[in-house]
Amino acid sequence: MSPIKANLAIIIAALVLGLILGASLTYFAVPLKEGATTTLTTTTTLKQTPSTITKTVLATTTIKSEYPITIVDALGRIVVIKEEPKRIVTLSPAITEDVFALGLGKYVVGVDSFSNYPPEVVKLKDEGRIADVGGYWQPDLEKIVELNPDLILADAGAHVKLREKFMELGLTVVYVKGGSASSLEDILSDLGLIAQIFHVEEKAEEVSKELLAQIQDVEEKLTKANATKVKVLVLLGPPSWGYWSAGSGTFINYVINVAGGVNIAAKYHGWVKLSLEDIVSENPDVIIVSLMASSEEAKKVIENIMSSELASTNAVKKGNVFVLINEANDMLMRPGPRIVEASKIMAQILHSEVFGEISRNDVIKLSPTLSHNTYVGESIAIA
Repeated sequence: MSPIKANLAIIIAALVLGLILGASLTYFAVPLKEGATTTLTTTTTLKQTPSTITKTVLATTTIKSEYPITIVDALGRIVVIKEEPKRIVTLSPAITEDVFALGLGKYVVGVDSFSNYPPEVVKLKDEGRIADVGGYWQPDLEKIVELNPDLILADAGAHVKLREKFMELGLTVVYVKGGSASSLEDILSDLGLIAQIFHVEEKAEEVSKELLAQIQDVEEKLTKANATKVKVLVLLGPPSWGYWSAGSGTFINYVINVAGGVNIAAKYHGWVKLSLEDIVSENPDVIIVSLMASSEEAKKVIENIMSSELASTNAVKKGNVFVLINEANDMLMRPGPRIVEASKIMAQILHSEVFGEISRNDVIKLSPTLSHNTYVGESIAIA
């Protein structure tokens, strides 16, 4: 065999071997675990002239897995999420609402006792498909472990003390701002953090834009009407518990401001217990009581306020005492997506001249006619 023919045979053999290996590499690169992204480009050029054979094979395989990812939670902790979570436990009603708003409800296996929205949550709990893991402040850790979650979403405002215990149990926990949120921006930040874990950032952006648009609508209407700000006292529970309220740096203070109010507790920071002297000296125009109770119990609270030292305030004199129960109470007390609805309710209470009279059976109002024991809540239609 001549040297030229021998070289040609070697080149052809190398070409065949290269093609086989290229095919093999392509075959083994394609099967990836679920969620991975593959980019495969193969270019083959084969040229033959009377004296030479030239082959160029360019195979580029780029594999980008969505996991593991590293995030920084609301406590500033660096958390590594090794795989896409499939079994989530949420430890507050607001977090549960966040997760379902992002379309991630199918992954939830456990929620706190107070989680009841969206209605699907109640249905799934009744069917035993979502477990109750105990109270907001004291979740049942044994129950949580039994559920074998791969992610727990906790509230930085309530569950910091459980951090070490979670670590001891080997549980992956991400803290959101939750009860420590001070604005809608903080609440949207929680949505964004959860979305980042599941790679649903577009959904979070969609939800955020809608919520911001609704808040902007409330603010624009108040500005257009040149509405005068109203002094407000929000009580967290009946006065018999003490005058607990929400000061500056709280999401309830944010709601009051958005709705065209002035929070008389804002001179204090965080969740505070006011003195009677504080309240009387500030003389609020409106008193709003947040209450987990029935409408009958709400009316008793109003009666107690009417006969208490608070009777000297403008709020009582003008009949501007409201008790929020059931869904209205949930909306105000949960730093989740429905905080926007709470802002609308607050705006109606404070500025009915702009938004119309409040008409909900979960908002009980003292009748302006103080001499009669009647309540708006007795005659309004179901919202």
